[in-house]
Amino acid sequence: MNNENDNFLVKIAAGIIHTFERLLVVFFDGLDNAVNHANPSMFSLDATLLPYVLPLPVAFMTAHSAQAFFGWDMWAAYVLGFGLEGLGLLTWVRLVDVVLESKQSNSVYVFGSVAAVYEILLVFLNVVLAWTEGADWQYIVVLFCVCLLPALSAILYGSQRQTAIARLENERAEAKAEAERIRQERRQDRKEAAAMKIQYAKDAEAVKLKSFRNK
Repeated sequence: MNNENDNFLVKIAAGIIHTFERLLVVFFDGLDNAVNHANPSMFSLDATLLPYVLPLPVAFMTAHSAQAFFGWDMWAAYVLGFGLEGLGLLTWVRLVDVVLESKQSNSVYVFGSVAAVYEILLVFLNVVLAWTEGADWQYIVVLFCVCLLPALSAILYGSQRQTAIARLENERAEAKAEAERIRQERRQDRKEAAAMKIQYAKDAEAVKLKSFRNK
């Protein structure tokens, strides 16, 4: 009797353990699937937010430089800082577009020149002016690298934007092709239905004629 009870308890414990094991497997499989599906979306979100967030400290830094070195009013300094970063974002993204899309040399030269002017202005307003004030070389190197961050994020955003545009165009083309396929199938179905009606009418007429002759 005791052996039977022990075996019954062992079976119950084994069933509970097996159920818990399957629960963990299903949970982690679902978690892995969710992460794999979320990675592209998270990357796209990161690439979209960075070009707008990362230039903000640089814009404040540029505005501070304009106030400190040129004596500009606060409103004018901040217009310069944020306007310059907006110009940089538009220029670098457009440059990536023309390089990846058309590859027209004239457009590349135009937007490349604008991007170069933007970087030169940014470096002079922050790095060179800080150097003239006696900042050490470590500070100058770090400040120069910080000035490059908005351009790097804008280039990444431009590349991601082209990828997203290509994906959307492919999805539209696939949807259009699917709609055309369905339309052709429905058209073929209508033709077959009309042909069946005609054939049915002919068969019915033949049956009537045969009946009339038999009479």
